[in-house]
Amino acid sequence: MGFFALNSIAFGGIKSNKFRTFLTLLGIIIGVSSVILMVSLGSGTSKVVSGQFQDLNTRQIYLSSNFQLPYQQRGNLTAENVNYLQNAAQGIDKIYPFYRLYFNVKVGRQAKDNRIIGALPNTDELTNLEVKYGRYLDQSDLNNRSRVAVVGETFLRELSNRTEFSNFIGQYLEIDRKQFLIIGILAEADTTLTIPDSSVIIPHTTASSIWRRQTRYYDYALIPYQADHSEKDIMEQIKYLLKLKYGLTSEGESRYYFEGLSSSVGIYSQVVTIFTYVLGGIAAISLLVGGIGVMNIMLVTVKERTREIGLRMAIGASRKEIRIQFLLESVMMAFAGGMIGVVIGVTLSSTANMLIGKYFDWWQGVIPIWVIGLSFLVTITIGVVFGYYPAFKASKLDPIDALRYE
Repeated sequence: MGFFALNSIAFGGIKSNKFRTFLTLLGIIIGVSSVILMVSLGSGTSKVVSGQFQDLNTRQIYLSSNFQLPYQQRGNLTAENVNYLQNAAQGIDKIYPFYRLYFNVKVGRQAKDNRIIGALPNTDELTNLEVKYGRYLDQSDLNNRSRVAVVGETFLRELSNRTEFSNFIGQYLEIDRKQFLIIGILAEADTTLTIPDSSVIIPHTTASSIWRRQTRYYDYALIPYQADHSEKDIMEQIKYLLKLKYGLTSEGESRYYFEGLSSSVGIYSQVVTIFTYVLGGIAAISLLVGGIGVMNIMLVTVKERTREIGLRMAIGASRKEIRIQFLLESVMMAFAGGMIGVVIGVTLSSTANMLIGKYFDWWQGVIPIWVIGLSFLVTITIGVVFGYYPAFKASKLDPIDALRYE
């Protein structure tokens, strides 16, 4: 018997009980659509994370006191430390120390406690912070200990409920009841490292001259390194130089904390990727359940059609043809479920991405083509794997016993 004839017989077997066929397909449909939806949302999240981090300068090391140690054992970050590392380490041109303070900030009649960053000129280049209006700090601000400030647009929005901020340039704000001239407005950023976009940034010499007690030590430093040096190399140098000059605690711990921002961003991206695969894996379990459903229904079908199998074998059908017939039924059901599941999965994913994008501008919804192809491949495999045993069992029936079956 030809392949097309077997196809026709298999299709007729599927049509004979439409409701049961639909229930069998339901497991496959739910499994495929769930996998596509979960992988789509996970891939969208991964793309957002990658897009947010791609503009960051991650070729830098974050250095601070080791705050996990008791106060007496910590190493303090001073100008001496900064100069020592800058002169002794290779691959480092300049180290940028920062003060991090918290004071009440008043703009007009509105006031709010906020983060104050004492910084050097050009430190905006170490992050993805962008000056939207006005300018950033320059060397003259540092030399003159000028009372000037660069303010985050996020902070001004929270304080004033405005949407236009350019007119804040040239106005004054109060930090701890001391007046500062606003010279720049920072644009909102999706992701920032070390300096939130809601900060108020002032020259670090101004901070140290006004709040002497709070600025005896730097809070942290950023250490950009040259392109011909690796993060591991710079980290090893810093670790060795600090150990050489300041020693370790009695437990052998460093008095300073340092981490490579490139590694940190890489780990975060890996976590998001793993999360995507975990979501897809959880959804794929329903595909396995759907496959078991296919096998169960096919075994029931073989049982119900025992006399038909015996009759076909009695009039000349070979065991191979019987096996192929029932295997084709299983594959057809799995393929049909996969097709419907892909359509539903793509529709749900597109709808979800559209709704999320409507409320969150940063969302980058995506439906990976590979997950659609993989879904088809898996459903066909499920049809073959879970349909083979029932097909094999049907082909092994004895024709005489099958014809006698009631």
